[in-house]
Amino acid sequence: MTPLIQINAATTKPQNCKIIWCSVRRISKYLHKDICSKTIRQKFLDYFIDENNHKFVKSSPVVPYCDPTVAFVNAGMNQFKGVFLGTQEPQYLRVANSQKCIRVGGKHNDLNVVGTDGYHHTFFEMLGNWSFGDYFRIDACRMAWELLTNVYKIPTSRLYVTYFKGDESLGISEDVETKNIWKELGVHESRILPFGTNDNFWEMGLIGPCGPCTEIHFDHITSKNRSEFVNKGLHDLVEVWNIVFIEYYRNIDRTITPLPKQHVDTGMGFERLTSVLQGKISNYDTDIFNYLMKAIHKNCIHLPEYKGLFGESDWNHLDQNYRTLADHTRMCTVCLADGVIPEENQKFRRILRKTFVLSETVFKKEKGLLKELSNYVVENLGLVYPELEKNISQVHQMIDYEEEVYRNLRESVSKDWQKLLEENPKLHALDIIESPSYINAYKEIKSTNAKAVDAELAFKLYDTYGLDEDGIQKIANALDLEYDPEALEKKLDQAKLKSKQGSLKIETKIHKLLAKNEIGKTNDNFKYSYVKNNEEYLFKDVECKVLRIFQNDSPVKEVDSDFYCCLLLDKTNLYSEAGGQISDKGTIKFGKDRFDVTSLENVNGYILHKGFFQSKNNKLKLNMVGSLSVNREFRMDCMKNHTGTHLLNAALKKFKGATCQKSSKVTNKYLKFDAAIFSEKLTIEEVKKIDATISDVIKSKTPVKVKFVNSQQLLDFDKITLIPGEIYPENDIKVIEIQNDKLLSREPCCGTHVLNTGDIGDFCITSVKSLSRSTSAITAVTGDRAKLARASGAELLDEIHAVKTYVSDNIDKPELLEVAISTLKKQLNFGIEDENVLPLSVKQECSEKLDRMSKDIKDVMKENLRDFIEIEMKSALNSNIKRTKSNNKYIVHYLRSSTMLDNVPLQKATKLCPDLPILVISFADNTVKARCCVPKNYKNDHFNAEKWLKLTVADVFKSKAAPPKGQDGAVVCNMKAKKIHVQEWDTLLKDSIEKANRYADDNL
Repeated sequence: MTPLIQINAATTKPQNCKIIWCSVRRISKYLHKDICSKTIRQKFLDYFIDENNHKFVKSSPVVPYCDPTVAFVNAGMNQFKGVFLGTQEPQYLRVANSQKCIRVGGKHNDLNVVGTDGYHHTFFEMLGNWSFGDYFRIDACRMAWELLTNVYKIPTSRLYVTYFKGDESLGISEDVETKNIWKELGVHESRILPFGTNDNFWEMGLIGPCGPCTEIHFDHITSKNRSEFVNKGLHDLVEVWNIVFIEYYRNIDRTITPLPKQHVDTGMGFERLTSVLQGKISNYDTDIFNYLMKAIHKNCIHLPEYKGLFGESDWNHLDQNYRTLADHTRMCTVCLADGVIPEENQKFRRILRKTFVLSETVFKKEKGLLKELSNYVVENLGLVYPELEKNISQVHQMIDYEEEVYRNLRESVSKDWQKLLEENPKLHALDIIESPSYINAYKEIKSTNAKAVDAELAFKLYDTYGLDEDGIQKIANALDLEYDPEALEKKLDQAKLKSKQGSLKIETKIHKLLAKNEIGKTNDNFKYSYVKNNEEYLFKDVECKVLRIFQNDSPVKEVDSDFYCCLLLDKTNLYSEAGGQISDKGTIKFGKDRFDVTSLENVNGYILHKGFFQSKNNKLKLNMVGSLSVNREFRMDCMKNHTGTHLLNAALKKFKGATCQKSSKVTNKYLKFDAAIFSEKLTIEEVKKIDATISDVIKSKTPVKVKFVNSQQLLDFDKITLIPGEIYPENDIKVIEIQNDKLLSREPCCGTHVLNTGDIGDFCITSVKSLSRSTSAITAVTGDRAKLARASGAELLDEIHAVKTYVSDNIDKPELLEVAISTLKKQLNFGIEDENVLPLSVKQECSEKLDRMSKDIKDVMKENLRDFIEIEMKSALNSNIKRTKSNNKYIVHYLRSSTMLDNVPLQKATKLCPDLPILVISFADNTVKARCCVPKNYKNDHFNAEKWLKLTVADVFKSKAAPPKGQDGAVVCNMKAKKIHVQEWDTLLKDSIEKANRYADDNL
């Protein structure tokens, strides 16, 4: 039966996307055993949206961007937390959706049992409907019962309902109202069951919204009354729907108080509902998984098909592995499509690696199985969650990258692990590839000679070595050590509490004083108040009042001129460091006097303005009112670089696919962007494309749009770049958007930006450095610095062209050529803070040209090596012979022609001077060597070849000196070759020659 898809072209919202079936099936009187899962999901949405006036809200990503309390979205209500907490106004009073959920840890940890039974999953869909201060108990129960019994045609004889029986400790009596509602809906009283707090009272956390819930359970086996088995954990009598009545608030003292508004929060597991309607006890036997089981067998044809066996019947655990692989494939595909970064989420990475291990060991596929299976997941779920189809290339790229990392890791750890296995065979029970942390964890346990894994050791294994709670349990079991998981849980709770307390900036002495005196925090909204008038940016001055003055962290009432101090103002228009952007600079004018603001510090909302007061006759005092102005040039340069950073991020994604921002730094001089690139390293050709694309966006003069949204509205954007692990505020999220036919940049940001890309002026990348396997640090400049960089690059290329001609004409003068090329190469060694920088693409081109010139010279010199060395040494013997105080002759010489050679045989140079003490130094390929020869008639107790070389040149270059094998060290000695950074060479060479001359002068 083939579905036809109807999509409203005016919008891409899923509520306008309907599945219309080409044929009509007869519905079973009792269960829809032939109804497909897509229809089940669509019926749920249609029922609430079309028939009961709910609004569709699309599923949030599985990464909770505005909630630090959970690692993954694990329930449909997560995106509505702000509404329940009262910090947000709901967009709609009634909503419904299907939410992607992940449960792999914490209270709802389904990871360890996945595959062993038929209903646990790491990824699942939660169908839900919500009321925010609209309908309550009666309508919530009525709609749920009507959907299950009238729409889905589930026999009432298979259903049970539970309700809250009350709790004296909470001061809440039995929920009789809900009980009576179920009676009125026709539920027999014997099937309406009361339960306590553990089963029928829902809480968001230790504090926050909470309330009684009512649940609907389904009996897979019989219509006979089995009410005594409800909530007893039977796999054939399961909870289907949970309806929560959020009407209370749990206070910090654990008391309960009523909320001003009553909400409804419901959740129904889609997989579980499908198994009910398709007459299956195991979710893995439904069409949600059937296609994947067939796909696995299709790609592993040598193995038997999936049979749905459990326990002893599944004697070789093959069906269990089928279930685990199918579940993890869905979970990994959804996570990667939603932007989860494995190296940032070690628990997810372990699941990925477990999937690779299964693919290799059980399904005999060394690589590519997960990637192939992900296509089936996208095909099955892509219509419901369009982001899967949009991000399929990202999913594939990340799988390829992680599979390569996994293979390299397996090869690198296997040898170490084999040694440990020989030492302790008990470790065979651990999967080292899935979790390489076991190696260091075992070494830690062994080093402490632990007799048990106590709370302290468990926390160290968790915090230092990266083992999760399951991994700690496994290593404790493998080593027969006692372990108390609850002790670790308490320790983790303490650490989390400490972390939350430290999430605010560390309280300084100043902050404590301000908080104690209840001083109002600084209003800094004016930092975004600027306009553009006739191509000029206007930053409005702000009238501000000095609330407090601090010197050396102590409050003072006044301060003299030229003294450094901190001012707390009632308001400011200066930007304090945040989001990678450094603080503004500015000036506060107090009549003829002024305060120069050199930096700012935001301590929990108190913004300290640091700097110097300048006055001829007056003092700066409390409550003085001044006019605060922004350093326009400094701010403009920061704004150009910050907008440039956003364009760089977008261009990087365009050309490299799966990337992730790690950190950024925005200054007035440059921008630095650290990004993880999950593919090949950035090439110079790609750098050129990024430069060209951003330059085109700048030339297009595209408006830079700013929108303020809350966490609910953030999810409405079709494409938006969010940083995994970054916690955004619930409200007033500032979204920066730049869009034209070349590029789309849309991401939340608290920084300041230009209003039009044309105002950036220019852009070029100046360097790309590798920080790790995946992460690169990219620096770039904008505006006048970028224009200057391009001009400097063009000028340097012209110089190189001129020198190339000079080289061709003077190939027989290596010393002159070396100086010319060395001078040009020094221009390629710059810091980002230096005045003159170069575009990376030009720097690379210049470096290649100079290297080719050097090679050409070396090729010629190789043919005439003896001649070049002889020419230079004869010249040195004529002009560079030194005399000691006692009129003895010697020579210390740096062989300049050595820089043109790959290898310099220094004995050729010293042989040309057999009658005098000689010390020769060479420098080729960033490597320094030296050789020293002293005729026998020049030796004395204080002076010979070994002492002269070892105590001077070898000492300066921190290298060793020794005679050639079988020769007298007093007569001849060589210094071991030593790598030297080119920037250190000139200084070290000068020091070594001076030291060698002094030693000869004093001892010869």
